[in-house]
Amino acid sequence: MENSAKKVLLIATLYLFISFQTRTTEAFDTDDYALESRQFLQKAIEEVGRTQNNPQNAAGVKEQLLAVNSTYTYDDSWPSPGKMNSISAVSLDREGNVVIFHRAGRVWGQLTFDMKNQFTQTQLGAIQESTILAFSRKTGILRYSLGRNLFYMPHGLTVDDDSNIWVTDVALHQVMKLRKDQDKPLMVLGRRFKPGNGADTFCKPTSVAVLPSGDFFVADGYCNARIIKFSAAGKRILTWGENSFQGVAHKIAPPNFLAIPHALTLARDKGLVCVADRENGRVQCFHATNGTFHSQYHSPLVGDRIYGVSYAPIDGGHLYVINGPLLAFALWPGQENSETYHEVRGFVFDMTTQAVVDKFGLPNKDFSNPHDVVVSADGAEVYVAEIGELRPRKFISSIKRKVDGAYEGVGGNSTGGVAPKAATSVVDSGATALLAVILIVVFAIAAFGATLLVMRQRKRGHSSTLSVLLTIAKECGSSSNKCARDGMSLSGLKRLYKKKEKKKKRVGLCL
Repeated sequence: MENSAKKVLLIATLYLFISFQTRTTEAFDTDDYALESRQFLQKAIEEVGRTQNNPQNAAGVKEQLLAVNSTYTYDDSWPSPGKMNSISAVSLDREGNVVIFHRAGRVWGQLTFDMKNQFTQTQLGAIQESTILAFSRKTGILRYSLGRNLFYMPHGLTVDDDSNIWVTDVALHQVMKLRKDQDKPLMVLGRRFKPGNGADTFCKPTSVAVLPSGDFFVADGYCNARIIKFSAAGKRILTWGENSFQGVAHKIAPPNFLAIPHALTLARDKGLVCVADRENGRVQCFHATNGTFHSQYHSPLVGDRIYGVSYAPIDGGHLYVINGPLLAFALWPGQENSETYHEVRGFVFDMTTQAVVDKFGLPNKDFSNPHDVVVSADGAEVYVAEIGELRPRKFISSIKRKVDGAYEGVGGNSTGGVAPKAATSVVDSGATALLAVILIVVFAIAAFGATLLVMRQRKRGHSSTLSVLLTIAKECGSSSNKCARDGMSLSGLKRLYKKKEKKKKRVGLCL
């Protein structure tokens, strides 16, 4: 009865919270869903009696996790050492690079924001280090960097079809579109340091996903719990989502309920945008055209918190997710550590069966605080970003998988429409450049040798000319009548030489 009372109290509190939100006409532009929200909460209250006597079986979860096959191994040698700290996001670009967003050691603590979600540490200034780093997927070498003096609290990052880099900053409450070869952003949405829920403001936006058309989605985010679709020019098209911190995953997803939409990914071959509904412990997928609900994915093996999601078009579609550590205190039944078994790692959902079919993680230990994940289109490589860590993590599949149909995406939360030159064997431009230098040197040596040979042959040809002229001169000396008859002079000797050369009689050809 104690657990039941706790859950009823939580749901009642949430009911009052949502009722207050829906009475505030400017709070959300999703008031059409208010009735459905209340109906769902009523059903949740009715479920208490049916679920209180069915707690999560810790031993069963552990047994099932052990039974899940893992086809991924951790690559501890990747990447090369670099200056980075507290990595919040990871994505893939079209050039065969892993692109990360890091906070350079800046910490999001309890006093970083006030009760109105305003950033309280503007006096620190923008992070001076390059916050965006790109590493070769193959070699781990740093390829390029950018993002100095732009960001205060980095959060989400993705790379689109045209190699534009999209980021979110929760302190600035802004979304930015960048190019690696330009110092200033191409587009900035949201009002600097101004949280809000209006048409031109965000409140701690978390993630971006970009369609091939250039239209894009923003997960907004920690406060507003809504998904906003924009045109390529940054004009708002569509909004959906309702803030309802349920705190526990449900078998049937309530319409448009989100509790911190923390990450986005596109299942382009299915026409879906999928959201890591963090505190509801699930992935929700919506139709990209109109935002209507399509499906959701949750498992007790994963737990009740999902931080990141990425999509690979393999075997009918797989969703790669990372969970997070359980809260230090329990707000609802089944979350107490004594009643659950929980591993902090990555999991793979089969979108057809909705079952967990694979897993990945560090050897012999959990992730500390995973925050984002990206998978290549063929599922061959998985990368994980961790808050508080000094480098991203790389995992390599031991089996080869075939990409479904004609899908040509880079994969994961990267939303590019054209794959790299090869998904499983990326040509590293550093190695290509080295090969080009070697070929140039070899060509130069060969050209120098050929020049010496020609010069030598020309010298030999000149000597042959003098020898022939001397021979002719001797003939003239021994037979003056002949020379006189032929009208031999110096110019005559030259004509005679040319005549003899042409007929290939007394001298050979000059090569």
